[in-house]
Amino acid sequence: MHRHDSGSAECRAIFEQLSDYIDDQLPTNLCRTLEDHMGECTPCQAFLESLRRTIRLVREVDSPAMPGEIRDSIREAFRRYRRASGRG
Repeated sequence: MHRHDSGSAECRAIFEQLSDYIDDQLPTNLCRTLEDHMGECTPCQAFLESLRRTIRLVREVDSPAMPGEIRDSIREAFRRYRRASGRG
């Protein structure tokens, strides 16, 4: 059975891979390794669930629309930059 030592190298390695794991960006063999580890490591399971919950919450947040005057100011600054750099 896996004994979790706070900050163990194995758990740190797992934490570094979890974002890619959630996004299905890891090779199958590495996914199995992570899943085997998490099957025995309660802190890593909790961290994964916390990360998934955070991602869900962020996706649910409505982004406010940018005020028109700010959008127009950014566009004008970009136009000035392009003219000054000879790109527009």
